[in-house]
Amino acid sequence: MDENVWVLVNPDNEHWDEEDAMVEITYLAEMWDLEVTPTGMTRDVGFGQERLFIVSGSQEAIEEFKEGIEEALY
Repeated sequence: MDENVWVLVNPDNEHWDEEDAMVEITYLAEMWDLEVTPTGMTRDVGFGQERLFIVSGSQEAIEEFKEGIEEALY
């Protein structure tokens, strides 16, 4: 299964940057045995910039990945 996941990679408050976000994304992808592919698509939200990632794997693992991102980066 593939799912598009937006991740805040450059928050306005500068608590982390895209490099820090990629460390967390890579760690969680390995933890849940997922393939995570960054795209060139970004969007500005009211509190920073998000990047679109395509996440491939089981639905359960993708949900755990998204929860992990929420805990680590938000």
